Amino acid sequence: LDETKPTLDFPWTQRVTPPFWTEASNAVAQWIPLAQNPSVRTILIMNAFYWMSLAGSQMTLLPLLLTDVHGMTATQIGQVYMGMSTVQIVGNPLFARVMDRVGKIPAMVGGCTLIGSSMAVLTLDWNLVATLGLWSVGSSMLSTAPVAYVSDNVDDTQRAQAIAMLRTSGDVGFLVGASVTGAWADWTSLELAMQSSAGMLLLATTWFGVRQYALRVAQQKIAA
Repeated sequence: LDETKPTLDFPWTQRVTPPFWTEASNAVAQWIPLAQNPSVRTILIMNAFYWMSLAGSQMTLLPLLLTDVHGMTATQIGQVYMGMSTVQIVGNPLFARVMDRVGKIPAMVGGCTLIGSSMAVLTLDWNLVATLGLWSVGSSMLSTAPVAYVSDNVDDTQRAQAIAMLRTSGDVGFLVGASVTGAWADWTSLELAMQSSAGMLLLATTWFGVRQYALRVAQQKIAA
């Protein structure tokens, strides 16, 4: 008797998983055409600078400023972040409606301007609650605008990869911002590092606004 067990071939047993580098090269091949899109490239750069500034200021420097300058305890710092999150929870749907009316570019420019201005005055003798409140309002204005903007400027087949690129640019900015700003604060001071983050974000916001205006003018000339 032949006791050899028959081999059962199921579709899932025949599936071959591509190597990691093959998948990575395929993703890069899809990202190159997206990066050649001026609108996508501009928002990727702006998003990277935003997260670079946010990681350096809100995630790295703000807790230290609240502790060293304002003498807050860990519980009080937690309450500060809870308050900022509450403003964003309430403001996200409201500012999403505003963004639908005024446009995504004004929402991003306005949001980053509020955040950068709040960073700049945070180290000054000004009302802390009002400063962090404006910071939170700016974050709410910016919450959904970049994703909506990049989705509007690519085809449906490219949308997932475009959003992945947007997220990656933010992750790279976060990584660089947290480490570089922390080292800069150790080398100089917390106040100067916060001012530097504010200046970087405001400069990037100005560049983004001017760039968007130039792109719109170019598109109008082509259409004419």
